[in-house]
Amino acid sequence: MKQVLIIDESSIFRDYISEKLESHNVEITVCVGKLDSLSKMRSLLPDLAIIDYASSKEFLFELLEEKSRDPNAKKIPIILMAQELDTKIVTNLASFGVRKIIPKPIKIDQLFLAISHFLSIDFNIDVTPCILEARLNDNVIFIEIAQGLNREKFGLLKYRIRELIELYKLAVPKVLVMMTDLALSFADGANLELLMASILSDHRIHNRNIKILTMDSFTREFIEGTKEYREIEVLDNLTKAIDSLIKDSVPGDTVSSVISEKILSVGTTNGAPANFEMRFKSELETLRSVAKDIHIAVIDDDVVIRNILAKTFQAINAKVTLFESGIAFLAQSNSKQFDLVFLDLIMPEMNGFQVLQRLHDKNFTSPIIVLSAVSKREAVMKVLSSGVKSYLIKPLEPETLLRKTIEVLKAAI
Repeated sequence: MKQVLIIDESSIFRDYISEKLESHNVEITVCVGKLDSLSKMRSLLPDLAIIDYASSKEFLFELLEEKSRDPNAKKIPIILMAQELDTKIVTNLASFGVRKIIPKPIKIDQLFLAISHFLSIDFNIDVTPCILEARLNDNVIFIEIAQGLNREKFGLLKYRIRELIELYKLAVPKVLVMMTDLALSFADGANLELLMASILSDHRIHNRNIKILTMDSFTREFIEGTKEYREIEVLDNLTKAIDSLIKDSVPGDTVSSVISEKILSVGTTNGAPANFEMRFKSELETLRSVAKDIHIAVIDDDVVIRNILAKTFQAINAKVTLFESGIAFLAQSNSKQFDLVFLDLIMPEMNGFQVLQRLHDKNFTSPIIVLSAVSKREAVMKVLSSGVKSYLIKPLEPETLLRKTIEVLKAAI
């Protein structure tokens, strides 16, 4: 039996990785602290050690130095999970036998590909196309599912929900599952059952606090016809779904204002970063292939925002041209062809609304995404009615920007 040592302070990630490895007959040993880790490394001589770099740098290098002095333990391969590291640290880590560095937040398929290499075990990863996003807004956990049902991501979702509940100390977690573009059949029943099991796995989530937004008749019949899911409400209207979840927590607010100011924003960005991502590394490669040779225009008077967007889009090999004003963009929009335009609303000299009007007058056909801090319902409705493909509210995480970009580009290609 293969043996893996996990040195990680995050119980959520430990539980996930342990469940996955144990299902493949791999023995897991968890360590906390340098002495415990070094003792078990020497006595067990595992086939692989996985270390989270969340601990102090001193702890990590002290552990690696002690390991390198032991003639038996020094040969144990190490996978390190870490945030972005500078070149000097990476070089030092390599000299201590760190064989693979997995960037955080962790992409699960990338991690298991590395584990498979060291243990010579094949892990079956479900590659069914699926966009799954779990985020928190106004104490509601929003789970958005599109394209298809992926069992790997549903298994991961259980831990993501738990992470959100504990990170934001949710006493009464409420969940909205949005599956509006999925058309399912009897063949999807087992996957749908796994999805519900993942959501209900946390004892703090009660059926009455779960709403499912879908247009699909099979999903409705499946939920309403299953005894274990009683009190889970299936709706086909976003306003009704939001109203039923937040009516007791937002007195005086209209549902429309809540939708525009809270639901349209991408999610809570305060607090610690996620331990793992709901996107696979292989999917990022797909994004790069779709975005290859794509030319994106970014119009924003904030240099910080321009640079963030440039770095984000360059990560998928897209060509990016930055404009500090709508006037500068309009001066080049005749001579340059853009596949996608990101536009801010609040800018000096010429605001985003005026830019949209000028583009409309010129019969500009490239898709436009508005990226703005303005969240008032009137502004959102005015922009969307002008033909804009999407309205995103700042601040945004790079992963969300990429997802929305590819979604719009795929529709346009």
